[in-house]
Amino acid sequence: MVVVASTYADGMAGRDQRTRYQGVFARHRRACAIDRGGECDCAPAYYGKVYDRAIRRYVSTKRFPRVTAAKAARQKLIALMEAGELPQAAPTRLREAHGRFVDAAREGRALNKHGRRYKPSAIKDIDECLRVHVIPRLGPRRLTDVRRSDVQKLVDDLTPTMSGSRVRSVVNAIRSLYRWAQDREMVGHDPAALVRLPAMNATPRDRVATPAEFARLLAALPLDDALPYALAGYAMGRRGQIVRLTWRNVDLDVGAIEWGVTEDARKSRAARRVVPTVRPLRAILKRAYLEQGKPAQDQLVCPPRKHNRRGIMSTGGLAQRAGRLWKDAALTPIGLHECRHTAATWLDVAGVSPKVASVLMGHATPDHQPGAAPITLARYTHTLPDAMEHAREQLDAFLADANADKSHSGGG
Repeated sequence: MVVVASTYADGMAGRDQRTRYQGVFARHRRACAIDRGGECDCAPAYYGKVYDRAIRRYVSTKRFPRVTAAKAARQKLIALMEAGELPQAAPTRLREAHGRFVDAAREGRALNKHGRRYKPSAIKDIDECLRVHVIPRLGPRRLTDVRRSDVQKLVDDLTPTMSGSRVRSVVNAIRSLYRWAQDREMVGHDPAALVRLPAMNATPRDRVATPAEFARLLAALPLDDALPYALAGYAMGRRGQIVRLTWRNVDLDVGAIEWGVTEDARKSRAARRVVPTVRPLRAILKRAYLEQGKPAQDQLVCPPRKHNRRGIMSTGGLAQRAGRLWKDAALTPIGLHECRHTAATWLDVAGVSPKVASVLMGHATPDHQPGAAPITLARYTHTLPDAMEHAREQLDAFLADANADKSHSGGG
C-alpha cells in the first residue's frame, strides 16, 4: 500500500542511500557500519520517493524489505499523483472530517466556492445532508478511500426516495467537504466531481394567480398569515428575506422595502435591493403596523407565532394553516415561491422592462427573454433613477385594471 510517509529536502539522511533504481532509496539501520564509513552489515529497508510539484515537496512510499517492492510502490505512487488521487500520511475518516469541516464553516475558516463565509442556513443544510445521508454509509471510510463509484451508488440509492434537487444537495455537500479537505491537503481528489445526477423531477412551479384571485387568497387569511404572502406576491420577497424583514427596512411614508439587508437574508449580492410597494401591499403593511402596536424598528414584520430556537416564523406552519383555510374557502393553495412567480408574471404583463424586473426580483443577472439580448441586459442596460417609480406605477395600473375588468365581468 502506498502512503505519504514524510517530507524530504534535497539532502539525504546519513542512513539513506540511493539504489540503482531511480527514486528508490535504502534506509540502513542505526547500528549499520555504513554510518561509520564502512560496508553495510544490516538488512536495509527500501522506499521510493517522488517530488510533487502541486504541494512542492517530496512524498514517499512506506518501507519494504525488498528493493523491487519499493520500485513497484514508487510507480504506483507516480500513477496516483498523476491521477490527482495522492493519499495522505494520516488518513482522516469521513465522519471525522465532517465534524471538523462543519466547525470550520461555522468559524469562518471554511469558505464556499465563491470565497465567502457560509450562511448559517447553508451550514445547517450541508450538515444535515452529510449527517443523515452520507455518514451512515461512508462515515467509517477514509477520505482517501471514497471513490466516484461509492458516491454514484449513494446517488442511485437515494434517487427513488428523494427529489432530484435534494439528491443534488447531498452531492453538493460532499463536494463542499472535499473542497475543504483538498485545500488542506488531506485528500487529492473529489469523488463527487463527476457523478451522474438524477433528473430534476420536482413539480414545476407553474402556479400563477391572477390579481383578483390573489386578493381573494389573502382575504381568506388572518392578517398575520396574509402578510408573508402579500410580501412575496406584491414585493417579490424570498422566503428567507420575508421571515427576517424588520420594520426598520420598511418605509411606510415613501412606500418602499429594502430586502436582503443582513447576510443571512441574501442569496446573492443582487438580493439586497429596494422595492417600491404597490397600493394593496401598503394597505396591508399599515394595518399590520397598527395591529402590532407600532412596533420598534428592530421588530420583525412577520414575527413567529410561538417562540422557537431560530426566532423567526415557521413557513411550514404558515403553509399548513393557510392550506386549511383555502381548502375551506374552495380556493387553490399557493406557495410563497409561487407568489414570486406570480409577481414576475405580473411585471411582464404590466410591461416592466426585463432589466428593471430582474432588479426588483433580486436576480443576479436577467434571464433570457424574447426580443432582448442577454448580454445587453446583463452588461450594458442600466436602470434609470426613476425606473423603479415607473415600475410601481405600471404594476399598480395593471393590478387596478385587472381587478376592474374582473368586477365588470361579474366575477368576485
